[in-house]
Amino acid sequence: MKVMVPIDFSETSILALEAGLSVASKLNASLQMVYVSPQKELADGIEAEEENTAEIESRLEHIRLSHQSAFASRGTFSCRVRCGNISQELINQCVEDVVTIVVMGSHGVSGITKSWIGGNAYRLISNAPCPVLVIRPDMTFDNQFQRIAIPIEIKKSSRHKVPVVAGIAKMFQSKVILIGLQSTGFKSIFTRITMSVRQTANYLKNKAGLEVESTTMLRGKDLTGRFLEAINQTKADMVTIDVTNTGNFITDRFRPFLINLINESHCPVLAIPIKE
Repeated sequence: MKVMVPIDFSETSILALEAGLSVASKLNASLQMVYVSPQKELADGIEAEEENTAEIESRLEHIRLSHQSAFASRGTFSCRVRCGNISQELINQCVEDVVTIVVMGSHGVSGITKSWIGGNAYRLISNAPCPVLVIRPDMTFDNQFQRIAIPIEIKKSSRHKVPVVAGIAKMFQSKVILIGLQSTGFKSIFTRITMSVRQTANYLKNKAGLEVESTTMLRGKDLTGRFLEAINQTKADMVTIDVTNTGNFITDRFRPFLINLINESHCPVLAIPIKE
């Protein structure tokens, strides 16, 4: 198994590395830091490019050595430098290494404000072949992830993420918080979501051997705000969301719930890819 942490030397990426070390240690997995140098023409040609790469590799090695003591795994702790389109190169690395999970900062050194998800992070989340754990600098959480919140909606993909979350919760021996979400007022839909929450709770307890700390049903408007309030009240260390790549340009690039959740959640967000 392998954990990948994109690094651009920003505060956020170092924070993500610290969380990634905890995940890798729990998985007994290898961890690789990956820096992507944007493709550009260099005035001094190939030699300048090689010199730049050597400097980057030196900085990465310094970070690796300074965090080595927190790496409690039989796997390897390494660095890699790639060149090209940042989000695409990170996706390529995920595919080449069959990465188990990516742990990354919500934004890097592009100058974007800390309260808004960066474009590279969003593109990776939307297209990654594996789960992506996203962290903002102002989030408060325990790297042991003792409480994991799972939103359950009417769509089928909402429950498809549960086995993945169950595996992570078992790894950290976390308690699970289930929150049903219904944006419409139809009673039949409310009944179906309530049943889904109950079935999910039974699966987590009886099949996965996990403790379901609480279940909640939220209905009506401003579900994002109420959901954020609920995970804050339950002191969740992680919240999960499913991400389906539908092939539709607008749908795949405009996900208001995902964007708002990552921008405003007090704890890290685990985005899990679900096949359509």
